[in-house]
Amino acid sequence: MTEKHMTKKQLKEDPFFEEVAHIIGFFQKKQKTIMIAGIILVIAVGGFFGNKAITQQKNTQAVGYFGIAMDYYNKNNLALAEDQFNLLTEQYETTDWGKRGYYYLGLISHKLEKPEDESVVYFETFVNSNINDDALKTSAYQLIGTYYYRNGDALTAGGNYLEAAKHALTKTDKLAYGIRAAEAYIEVDESAKRDAVLDYLTKLDLDENELNRINVLANF
Repeated sequence: MTEKHMTKKQLKEDPFFEEVAHIIGFFQKKQKTIMIAGIILVIAVGGFFGNKAITQQKNTQAVGYFGIAMDYYNKNNLALAEDQFNLLTEQYETTDWGKRGYYYLGLISHKLEKPEDESVVYFETFVNSNINDDALKTSAYQLIGTYYYRNGDALTAGGNYLEAAKHALTKTDKLAYGIRAAEAYIEVDESAKRDAVLDYLTKLDLDENELNRINVLANF
């Protein structure tokens, strides 16, 4: 059988070959742009893994500073602990260990009997970070709530006690901080906020005595 070859005219008119020719022409015209895009992609991928390596290195360094600071803190050498935590938060603020540093700066500030509002700024900086540490956040929110309650701002105190309840690790703590929040809202006649707290608490796995404590607050 004689092979039938397509003429140049037929090749030109065939839709498939027209599309192939169009694609080849496109790549020829866009060759420089495509090469640049490829280079940019390589740089971006390299940058991603480079940044990841830098982040891991920073975390490793931050752990070391945190350990030194905690050693001073546990030995009650608060001045040196404060210096180390300040260094940690200044140089490694973006790491989880740097963010934890603000919590301990708040504790140290309180122990050194510095102005209470200074301690609260540290605690608020800590809780407003995106770190996932419910244990420390529970404590920080509780301390912030206590500060505002002592200074006559029961409304703000209630909000912080509620956050402490939501971050608490045990049902007992959730209930205790939730009740504090409800009581604070009762003091400022915020019945809607009180009811929201009680609604949150009733969704916990409470026994009969615990539910009775909540029902008492609902009648105020």
